[in-house]
Amino acid sequence: MYVCNCNGVRGRDVDAAIAAGARSARDVLAMNAAEPCCGQCLPDIAQLIEEAQGAAAQEGVLVAAE
Repeated sequence: MYVCNCNGVRGRDVDAAIAAGARSARDVLAMNAAEPCCGQCLPDIAQLIEEAQGAAAQEGVLVAAE
């Protein structure tokens, strides 16, 4: 599934960037050699980051705050 249609960034690309340390939507796009275009993906990516941080917190893993 594409999360960012403008840049062709897929959900698995977002997941990989988050696992590699991305802490913002702009970090995720930068790690995928992309830049925000229309901006519609930014809230979706931010939500995925929040969900990943929440899951990590439930597992007892420390996640650095932005």
